[in-house]
Amino acid sequence: VHSPLVGPQPHRIAPLPVCLPASVRGGLCLARPMAIPRILLAVAAASCCRAEGAALRSPQQAAPTSDYFVPQFFAPKLTPTQFLFVSSPTERKIVYTELKNFKSLTGRAFALVDSGLSEPAGMAFDQDRGFLYVADRGVSRIYRYRILVEEHGKGDKKAYSLATDGVQLCIMQGGGKVEWVSVDISGDVFYSDTASNTINRIQADTIERLAEGAYQCGDLRIKSEKVQMMQARKQAASLQFMSDADREDFAPTDAPNTEPVIFSVYEGNVNPHVTVPGGVVSDGARLYWTNMEAGAQAGAVVQGLVQPELPLSAPGADNNQMPPFPSTVLSSEADAAYGIAKSNNMVFYSTNQSGTGYVYGVIPGGRPHAFVSNMIAPRGLCWDGDNTVFVADERSSRVFSFPVGRLMDDAPLTQSAALKGAFGVALFTIPRGKPATEFFVHPSAAAGLRNGLAAPRWLLFGA
Repeated sequence: VHSPLVGPQPHRIAPLPVCLPASVRGGLCLARPMAIPRILLAVAAASCCRAEGAALRSPQQAAPTSDYFVPQFFAPKLTPTQFLFVSSPTERKIVYTELKNFKSLTGRAFALVDSGLSEPAGMAFDQDRGFLYVADRGVSRIYRYRILVEEHGKGDKKAYSLATDGVQLCIMQGGGKVEWVSVDISGDVFYSDTASNTINRIQADTIERLAEGAYQCGDLRIKSEKVQMMQARKQAASLQFMSDADREDFAPTDAPNTEPVIFSVYEGNVNPHVTVPGGVVSDGARLYWTNMEAGAQAGAVVQGLVQPELPLSAPGADNNQMPPFPSTVLSSEADAAYGIAKSNNMVFYSTNQSGTGYVYGVIPGGRPHAFVSNMIAPRGLCWDGDNTVFVADERSSRVFSFPVGRLMDDAPLTQSAALKGAFGVALFTIPRGKPATEFFVHPSAAAGLRNGLAAPRWLLFGA
C-alpha cells in the first residue's frame, strides 16, 4: 500500500489508463489502442509521476508550498477509519485529516483547535478513552481535550468530522519547560521537563479529579517518586520493631493526605542517562525517552520502567546519595534525538546528523537501523499499531508515513498530510466492526460544537 506515488501538484498531468511501467502504475496495465498523441501524453504523465515519487523519496528537495496536496489512490481502501492529528507551534493550532491507505483522504487538514494555544508541540491520543493530550511549550502547560466524531451520510456514503467537547482541561502548568507528552494504556500521562531535566508522571486518577473540579491545575506539586518510596520503606522498617500497642498508637487518625502530586520518576541530577530529555513513550510496563543533548555520552534513547524498584542504599541516605532508578541505553549513535515511538518489538526515534534528518529503529540489545535518511527536521513520531510509523518533518511542513514491518534502507515515504511547521503527530483509529460509539457525538450537539460551545455529556452521547 505504501507507494511513492502521491499527490501531484495541480498543474501536473494526471496519468491516463495506458500500459505504463510497473514502477509507475504498480503493475496495473489497461492496454488499449490509441493514437500517437495520446501515447505521447501518457509518457509525459509517467514522467510526472516518477518526478513526484523522487521528490517524496528526498523531502529535502521539496520546498513547502501550501497546507494541502492532491492525493492519488491506486488501490481500494485497505485500512480502517483513521484520523491523523498534527500540531504546529508556528501556526498555533491543531488540525486533523481522515486517512485512506496512510494518506489524507482529501489532501487537506481541518482545524480541530485553533485558539487558546501558544506553541502546541508534542501530542498523544488515548485510544481507549478518547482524550487528546497536547504539550504547549509556549506556556509550559499540558492540556486535555475530549475528541468526538460526527457522522454524515449513510451506507457507503458515510463521512466523518471531528470536534472537541469545547473543554480545555489543564492538567499541568508552570514549574518547567514542557515540549513532549505521552499517555499509556492505564491512562497515566508522562512528560519530559527540560528545565529540571526530569521524566514525570501524572496518574490517571489525579487527572480525573482535576476534571471533576476537586482541585485546580495550579494545585499540583512535583515530588520525587524515589523520595516518596524511600520514606515509605523507612516507615515500614520502623513498624517491624514496634509492639502491637505502639503500632496502634502510631497509626494515623487524620484523614489520608490527598494532596495532588506529579511524580518525578527519572531525574537528571542523579541519573546519568537523563540530560535534556525529549520525546517520551510508554508501553505500559517500560518507559522510553530520548535525550536532546549529550546523547553520545548519556544515551540518545534510554529505557526505564514505569514502576521502577527502589534502589538499594545505605540506611539514612538522602536523595542525592541514593543511586538512581535503573535505566538502560538503547542507542548512543546520535548526540541529539527528538521524537520517539514504540511498536511491538522496536523503538523508533528521530534525529538530525550533519544537516540531514533520520528516523532510526532499534531493537533492545541490537544496533540502530536507519529506516529514513533523507529528511530535513523530523520531529514527532507515532505508530499505527500495525506496520506503519508517521513522522512530522517540521522544516518541509509535511507528515510522512513509512512501513516498518521489516528492516529496510530508505523506506518508501508516503505523504500523509501537509501543515506549515508540522511538529507533533497522533493517530485515532476506529477499529473495523467495532465502532467507537462512545466517541460519536449526538446530532443535537453538533451545531453547538461547531460554534465552539461546550455541550453537556448527556447531550453528546444521546442518553
